[in-house]
Amino acid sequence: MEDDAPVIYGLEFQARALTPQTAETDAIRFLVGTQSLRYDNQIHIIDFDDENNIINKNVLLHQVGEIWHISTSPADKGVLATCYNKTSDTKVMTCAAVWRMPKELESGSHESPDDSSSSTQTLELLCHLDNTAHGNMACVMWEPMGDGKKIISLADNNILLWDLQESSAKAEIYCIENAHGQLVRDLDFNPNKQYYLASCGDDCKVKFWDTRNVTEPVKTLEEHSHWVWNVRYNHSHDQLILTGSSDSRVILSNMVSISSEPFGHMVDDDELSDQEDQHQEEKYEVF
Repeated sequence: MEDDAPVIYGLEFQARALTPQTAETDAIRFLVGTQSLRYDNQIHIIDFDDENNIINKNVLLHQVGEIWHISTSPADKGVLATCYNKTSDTKVMTCAAVWRMPKELESGSHESPDDSSSSTQTLELLCHLDNTAHGNMACVMWEPMGDGKKIISLADNNILLWDLQESSAKAEIYCIENAHGQLVRDLDFNPNKQYYLASCGDDCKVKFWDTRNVTEPVKTLEEHSHWVWNVRYNHSHDQLILTGSSDSRVILSNMVSISSEPFGHMVDDDELSDQEDQHQEEKYEVF
């Protein structure tokens, strides 16, 4: 059986941000954010029809600035967050906001890629994430286990945790100040253990946090010798943590003691001695 021909969708402007619509279970849908200094930016809602191997789309205006990061709510398919550039007093700042798309687009109505006659719609601002005291926003991530009301943003060397209030345009905030000695590069939630997350940064460290008590990290890894750009949990075995660094190394760490199953599965006394090694932290390197 031959592979299907590739499906290509062209954008009017360049783009550096895209995300799947995680709350959508009935369609294959992605959101792409554009970057343009001279024109209003756009969010393209792209639906892929796998039966007919075609793409349908809608376009929303994002008039506040260039989009550098985009993410979608895990609970509400009409809600998304963007990080974008904004010029203020001759300075460029990266801000963040939470938006809602028009109701008619949540149901999956769309136009064909060649249809340019319909008017472009705009997003409804739900909440501006005020970063005045904390620096430039790098990204916004949603708590995967929640109801879409808890999000985290990275701003310089701080980690900001937001509680979005349904009846208000504001967000209550608490902050892990100086979470890293230098810029925070990335963050990931533990997919199986609520309140736990991992962060990494330019201080060459990977830190694990319990958001119920953020005075200090639960654990810190210092295996890299240069900036740590990415950190990810294994979704099936959350004791496995993968990190990538500009020291040209990718490290897989086995963090059993802070996983969702720190003691492994139940074993008989005769098997206990054979299982002792499971409780020790290990690391594996890929060069």
